[in-house]
Amino acid sequence: MELVEQIKQAVSYTKQKEFKKAEKIYLELLKAFPDNASVLSFLGLLYFNLENYKKAEKYLEKSYKITPSKAIVSYIGLSKFVLTKLSSAIPYLEEAINEKPAFELYHAIIISCANSKDFHRAYKYSLEAHKQYPTNETFLYNLGYSSLQIGLFKESEQYCKKLLRLNPKYPNGWFLNGLQAETLYGDEKLARESYRIMAKCGDKAGAYINLAISYAKDTKTQKKAYYYLKKTKKIMPDRKGLNFLFASYYLSNKQFKKGYKYYVDADKNNQDDIDWYSMFKRPWKGGEYKNETLFVYGDQGIGDQIQFSRYLPFLEKKFKQIKVMVAEPLYNLFKRSFAKYKKIQFYPNNKDFKFPRYDKSVMLASCIYYLNKGFKNIPYKDGYMLPDTKKIEDYKTKYFDTPKKKIGICWEAGATNLREQLHRTLNIELFEDIINLENASVYSFQVNPSLDKYKKYPHLIDLGSTFKSFDDTAGALKNLDTMITVDTSIAHLAGALGVKTYLILPYCADWRWFGNDKTTEWYDSVTIFKQTHSNSWNNVFQEMLECLL
Repeated sequence: MELVEQIKQAVSYTKQKEFKKAEKIYLELLKAFPDNASVLSFLGLLYFNLENYKKAEKYLEKSYKITPSKAIVSYIGLSKFVLTKLSSAIPYLEEAINEKPAFELYHAIIISCANSKDFHRAYKYSLEAHKQYPTNETFLYNLGYSSLQIGLFKESEQYCKKLLRLNPKYPNGWFLNGLQAETLYGDEKLARESYRIMAKCGDKAGAYINLAISYAKDTKTQKKAYYYLKKTKKIMPDRKGLNFLFASYYLSNKQFKKGYKYYVDADKNNQDDIDWYSMFKRPWKGGEYKNETLFVYGDQGIGDQIQFSRYLPFLEKKFKQIKVMVAEPLYNLFKRSFAKYKKIQFYPNNKDFKFPRYDKSVMLASCIYYLNKGFKNIPYKDGYMLPDTKKIEDYKTKYFDTPKKKIGICWEAGATNLREQLHRTLNIELFEDIINLENASVYSFQVNPSLDKYKKYPHLIDLGSTFKSFDDTAGALKNLDTMITVDTSIAHLAGALGVKTYLILPYCADWRWFGNDKTTEWYDSVTIFKQTHSNSWNNVFQEMLECLL
């Protein structure tokens, strides 16, 4: 029987719901024609309709690579969406929508974009979807949420009001209302009222976890935060983000063993669209394997990778070889800093990355837990990163030839949502008295700021635009007398270099700073300047200014 006739037969079986017979024909055809795009696509579509999305993705994507077909892009995108491969789903969904918009495609791409922190694109498709489906509550909510994330605050409030008029009992409408009160106005009372209404409307788990986040902002209401965390866990024990909140609670209260157990679990369950995590089927959970190779992967942000890299040397006694994947901008810095540890080899995480051979694997941030180091005697507090001496001299020659005090500032972290921005992003105007110090040259370490930020301060020297890697940043940092920064990767880099650093923290800071007021267990060179109460930075900047004079 010819190829076309066999395909027709398989299609006929499919229409008759004799799926096994259809599958058998396609699989036999693949043996004879392994690169036939039609056979691959028909088999992929069969699996898609059978809700076997893993196999559907496999065969459809292979077909598309051989012969790009607009007819199957929606199925590839939706398969990846169901499999939570959200980032990689976006280009397929986008192509499908451009060809033929549909409700399920809008739904998938909006969620995929939002989860990938691409809120501008989420807003774009939410707006399109809302225009086509103006009474759909989900699209209206997504429009309100994404507009809030990209700074369209008035629009977001209007969408929220419209949503609650459309359906006053829609839980996400009250979540959005609470989030706006919390992030735009600092009105925790109104936010909590909104979350309580959210619970009454049916989403108790969502309401309780947001109440927990709200109460966790104040050190005086930590017990209430814990109360709502427990209530959430009782209703939805596997809710994403819950383990991390428990970890933050315990670690902030210096219950390290219990807290870090939650932290490790949170790290394991916080991976979206990284299907290669399924490859790690031989996790290291402590112990010695002196004849085996350990693969360590930097799964978190750059600051975390710098902070926890200090534990890499302790792995040498446990394994024959340690292979470490790090963010590409850190590669040269890490390679130089740990060069004396001959068992450790680094791999930059870029498009050319290929998995090396390994026997066991572990996340970098988990090493402290599995090494049983704890937080009482944190190693290398005086610094452990080695900068490029040539970079230091280059920056010295170009930018630091002055007798004045050399002060660096960084006012924005790479926050991905509004709640993080409240804690880790400041207005540059708060630094005005520091920038205007007569006896100091002040340097911006801010990467990619709005150019408007500099118009008011023409004497502020921009270094951020010169940074191509953290070797550059490290070279500049080593020329400073003092670095002043919010809680971001520069704080960790400066501390790991032994550079005198003023770290600006909110009233309720990240767990890793342990509620400390001045010093930190992680870095000897870092001094903490912390809010005495929320929503006011006056005490912080006044105290720093006095120290600089």
